[in-house]
Amino acid sequence: MDAISARIEQELIERDELLNSVDDTTRDYLLSCEQRDPRYITRIIKNRDDILFDQQLRGNN
Repeated sequence: MDAISARIEQELIERDELLNSVDDTTRDYLLSCEQRDPRYITRIIKNRDDILFDQQLRGNN
């Protein structure tokens, strides 16, 4: 598997994990946003990861 395929697969796994961890209303909202912008959920995950990383650097676990 090349790097691009691996990254896409990882994004799909993270997307599914996020969608499975929220309530039905939030899931419906995220999916409706994704219909307008296919990268919407991916950006949410990236922003979440960036925030968590920043908090770890500051020692605010």
